[in-house]
Amino acid sequence: MMAVSLTLILGMLGLAVDLGWAYFRQQAAQAAADAAAVAAVRAAVTAGIGGGCSSLWCSGATNCPSTAPGSAANTYDAACMLAAANGFTTSGIDTVSVQAGITSPPTVSGPAPVYWAVVRVNEALPALFGAAFARGSFSPGATATAGAMGSAAAGTCIYILDPSALDAFEAANGATVQLGCGIYVDSNNATAAMYVTGGASVSASTINVVGAFLKNNGGTTSLVPTTGATSAADPFASLPSPTPAGSCQSGNFTAWQATPYTPAPGTYCGFSVGNGMALQMSPGTYIVNGGSFSIQGGSTVTASGGVLIYLTGGATVNIANGATVTLSAQASGVYQGVLFYQDRTMASPGASTFAGGATMNLTGSLYFPHATLDVNNGSSTSGTTMAIVADMVDFQGGANMLADVGGNKTGLSAGYTVSMIQ
Repeated sequence: MMAVSLTLILGMLGLAVDLGWAYFRQQAAQAAADAAAVAAVRAAVTAGIGGGCSSLWCSGATNCPSTAPGSAANTYDAACMLAAANGFTTSGIDTVSVQAGITSPPTVSGPAPVYWAVVRVNEALPALFGAAFARGSFSPGATATAGAMGSAAAGTCIYILDPSALDAFEAANGATVQLGCGIYVDSNNATAAMYVTGGASVSASTINVVGAFLKNNGGTTSLVPTTGATSAADPFASLPSPTPAGSCQSGNFTAWQATPYTPAPGTYCGFSVGNGMALQMSPGTYIVNGGSFSIQGGSTVTASGGVLIYLTGGATVNIANGATVTLSAQASGVYQGVLFYQDRTMASPGASTFAGGATMNLTGSLYFPHATLDVNNGSSTSGTTMAIVADMVDFQGGANMLADVGGNKTGLSAGYTVSMIQ
């Protein structure tokens, strides 16, 4: 009886150990599949979903290589890299497959994401203790589906964050705001959260306003704004802040010289270009600690590559009429697509002004979470890709803004949210 009972007990013990190990490996496979699916969709959002499968990786189930890619050239590589980082590649007993597309994902019902990825992880585990009882193997596996869903503010390239201000978005005196994307106004002001007047024209793919909309004196919009909309979150709320150096260098570029100034990235005590001087900025991060980023009339400022201009210590922006300014944000990295970034810890900074005559060409987002932006007396060229995220914005006096979010050039990722959908 002892011998018979011991055989039964050992068999049950072997089964318990094998099932426990298989359950542990199934959880590991699920973690790898989840991470890989989200990584694939995030890579797609970062690259820009607007081009669909012409610019993104779309394919049926494709096995990952036995050696993970060293860098991600597309969404498939991103998924394989994250699966490998969690211990799974297609080699030996493991199989990792990735499938992605822009139509409805397989086996998932409900709203269709703009882009989705399905990752399947399978593992063939030999029996351990149970092998003594001629049991075969276990095959724990996991499937994860992630998608990019358009948020309430999808495609938005103007976010106005003030929760209650009167005329939080204002266009007046013949201003023209022409957008290939949308406008989202968070103010719940019951009189006029958004105000279009004085012959101003606003054209956008979407106009959503939490509070009231007011239009008079010849003001026009391309569509009837949606009022009572849901408040949109700050799209850059998690963006880290650069750290200023312990000391700052002079940013006074007003003395006459025959050749353009060529400042290097770094921390400056104010940044002023005047007296018709030319200035060529090298790629990198410029921190303006106090004073203002001031480009006076007749001056020319360009950048040889992507730049971030970070404003702290009360710093503001003043680009005057008649200035020639051509700047682009960084094309990759943490600050991809963000051109001006005002320190969000400054509770009530002064207004910043973008005028710049007819030759202001800015590619990137203007991020002023607690400040008013005055855009006036100037025209942006047709090549400009500029987005605004600000507390309030005021378009006045012939301002002509042309903007589109295409290609993630503004860092806004077209308002998509990435989430697990199965």
